[in-house]
Amino acid sequence: MKLIKFIFIPLLCYCNVSFAEEDFIIKKNRDIFEKMPLISLQPMLNFCREEQPQLNVELEKAYSVAKVKLVNAAKNVKYNGISPLQQKEIDQPVDAAFKHELQKMLEIMSISIRKVDAEKYCPSLIDRLNNFDQAEFQRAIEMQYSHYIDRATQKKKALSQE
Repeated sequence: MKLIKFIFIPLLCYCNVSFAEEDFIIKKNRDIFEKMPLISLQPMLNFCREEQPQLNVELEKAYSVAKVKLVNAAKNVKYNGISPLQQKEIDQPVDAAFKHELQKMLEIMSISIRKVDAEKYCPSLIDRLNNFDQAEFQRAIEMQYSHYIDRATQKKKALSQE
């Protein structure tokens, strides 16, 4: 579970993109692995839908394209040619405590976004979604895996030398 938290908390911060229609009944780690970057945008999408309803058509259009790109990027992540998470790890049920932590993070994000100027933020969000680069996002995730694995290797070496 620590591996999953380490991987997805940075994803939550890195990319503000989420399934706004997602019902948050996350049953498997695979759901989190593939959808976490999308889940993290839910508060922003909801904010723009409420505060700038005249932009909803444009927002939904941009979101639907970005959603496909993000899910594909998450599915295609590789480190040294292999998927960092093994099949058995991503098919495990999601820890209830992690679900609770995730819900709290989304609530905090929802509260904090209320301070933003919707007239400036929502067009910027649409622009970000329209210009989302799947390959760049995938490289960023792969770099995070690389850093994580390097740190784990260094820690393992340090422990074995003691």
